[in-house]
Amino acid sequence: MADSTPAAVLGTLAAGALIKHLCAAYIAKKDFVRVGRISELYVWPVKSCGGLNVQAGQCEKTGLFHGGVGDRTWVIVSPEGGYVTQRQEPKMALIKVSLHGNTLSVDAPGMPTLQLPTKPQTDKSQVHNVKIKVDTTEYLDCGEKAAAWINKYLGRQGLKVGFSAPNLHKRDAITAQKLWEHNAKSGDLLSFSDYSSYMLMTSQSMNVLNSKLDKPVYILNFRPNFVVDECEAFDEENWSEVKIGNVRFRNIDDCTRCLLTTVDPYTGEKSKEEEPLKTLRTFRCRSRYGPKPVMGICLAPDSLGDVKLGDEVYVKYK
Repeated sequence: MADSTPAAVLGTLAAGALIKHLCAAYIAKKDFVRVGRISELYVWPVKSCGGLNVQAGQCEKTGLFHGGVGDRTWVIVSPEGGYVTQRQEPKMALIKVSLHGNTLSVDAPGMPTLQLPTKPQTDKSQVHNVKIKVDTTEYLDCGEKAAAWINKYLGRQGLKVGFSAPNLHKRDAITAQKLWEHNAKSGDLLSFSDYSSYMLMTSQSMNVLNSKLDKPVYILNFRPNFVVDECEAFDEENWSEVKIGNVRFRNIDDCTRCLLTTVDPYTGEKSKEEEPLKTLRTFRCRSRYGPKPVMGICLAPDSLGDVKLGDEVYVKYK
């Protein structure tokens, strides 16, 4: 005969609640669950320069596009064939871009507007190689006028402006040489991004960071494509897949952070205290990444399509 004492009934109810909780947790890992909404969208056409804050975009293999302009599609090339960023030239933060039809307008303090065609003709004689991290890829030289503009602004010699034309070689994230395992797959293509074609951050994670700083920093210090609101701080590290609208992404790695985050996007000056990097190192380091703290996640698309502000964000948990 079944035990119907109060203690037995309570025990049965507790066990049932536990089983229900465990089942829900299991299902949550298998199915997409809603975590928030897209609150900000950014395309960064010229690597390490100002970006476009957009209302909507198209998710392509190599990154987020808006008006036919893709993320990190242009790059500043050094005379040695490397790439130049705010790490070496913090004034690059003050280079602003705007889109006008088939022209990308590039502006900087004290400089005339530089007009770059968004669909230049590919002259094979003007195709050269640039080294991004450990990879070598192709770029189309944007010409003497563009080179003179960037050299004058930065006070340098021998710099070139390069463009990743659609028919030129693209890098593959799977070739990244990391000291740890990552989830990139063959075909995760990118133009001039460091490692991944998309990067996502959350407003709540930024809020936690800023609560620890004497002087808050901007989301622009971190240069994300997607900013998600309404979710828990740093929950993004637990996501294996992300769905924005009808576009699905794979979390290929946490985003490790460097000195570029210390450049004020509005003044073009590095923080003398190396903030927010210094504070990030106090609570955002992981043993697998060594001394580099993490903030945000790197994504690769497993499907393509349109996204817009306000899109609901669904995820699968690891």
